[in-house]
Amino acid sequence: MAEFDQQRAVNPETAYEPTDWPLRPIAWIAAGSLLVLAAAVGTMIWAYPRSLSDVSRKRTIEPPAPQLQIDPAADLAALRGEKEKKLDTYYWIDKQKGVVHIPIDQAMQKVVKSGLDGFPKAQP
Repeated sequence: MAEFDQQRAVNPETAYEPTDWPLRPIAWIAAGSLLVLAAAVGTMIWAYPRSLSDVSRKRTIEPPAPQLQIDPAADLAALRGEKEKKLDTYYWIDKQKGVVHIPIDQAMQKVVKSGLDGFPKAQP
């Protein structure tokens, strides 16, 4: 510590200056920050109940209650039948672009004829 006192005695500019950190602007910034924080929290506390009431007013349509299946096996068979019918029929995917769905068997035959990687097979 004595070394620092000798240093200050030789160079008085190295001493601590009380004006290095002015306290008044720092206090104003801290007080302003706390005020903004308090205003934000107050706004959220004020707005939160109102947002909940808006959501509850807008939700007037309730989802249907869960129902048990009477015959799950028949429901599964009907679903599989619909899927099979969709796989085995022609229908438009995009009529404007001319994209049509073809039955899965025909699509598989075309893939096999052209090669699985998209390149034509070598002719024997």
